[in-house]
Amino acid sequence: MKTLPGLDGDLTPQARAILRAFTDAQTRATGFLLSTGVFPEVSESGSEKLHTIVRDLASRHLNQKQLERTLRAALKRGVAAGQSRDRVEAALNALLDSETTAAYVFGLAAGLSLASFGDNFKP
Repeated sequence: MKTLPGLDGDLTPQARAILRAFTDAQTRATGFLLSTGVFPEVSESGSEKLHTIVRDLASRHLNQKQLERTLRAALKRGVAAGQSRDRVEAALNALLDSETTAAYVFGLAAGLSLASFGDNFKP
């Protein structure tokens, strides 16, 4: 994994996971933009591709599968008690956070990729 200058070894495990997700997103962004255009949200297939990429980034780098298992376990225990409700809420928030982070990282990578398109096509 490439690290940014000045961050050698000073990152938390979560920060390292986010950098890995960003690096992965950068490799996918150009192909995604070329296949869907600059405004993928206006295309249903573009939105579907975007959702697939975000879910994959969250799964690979941001522990989404474990977060889903935690949420399912909390739901199985039931939500009758206040403490149980808090566990379910915490598990759901963690799961949503992983997808939100993945979406943000991919959006950033796509934006940077789009910004560099002009540089790549200049004679």
